[in-house]
Amino acid sequence: VKRAYQKYNTSLGGGLNKVAGKVFRIGHLGWLNEVMVLGSLAAAELALLDCGVELAPGSGVGAAIEHFRGTAEVPVAEAA
Repeated sequence: VKRAYQKYNTSLGGGLNKVAGKVFRIGHLGWLNEVMVLGSLAAAELALLDCGVELAPGSGVGAAIEHFRGTAEVPVAEAA
């Protein structure tokens, strides 16, 4: 969480209650769109890699992209 903020200017929060120390959450001010989530996931991946966590770079971002491609809504003006 500290590395993501200091190096990548991304606010992540720690897990609460039973998941404290096990997960993190994206810090936001009440609204996120898909692109903002992807940027936050990329920063989280970078910070995890910097801290020695073994993961395939882009794996979380790639999974989110596949999810968003099927769930993102088209604005009403474009749908017509």
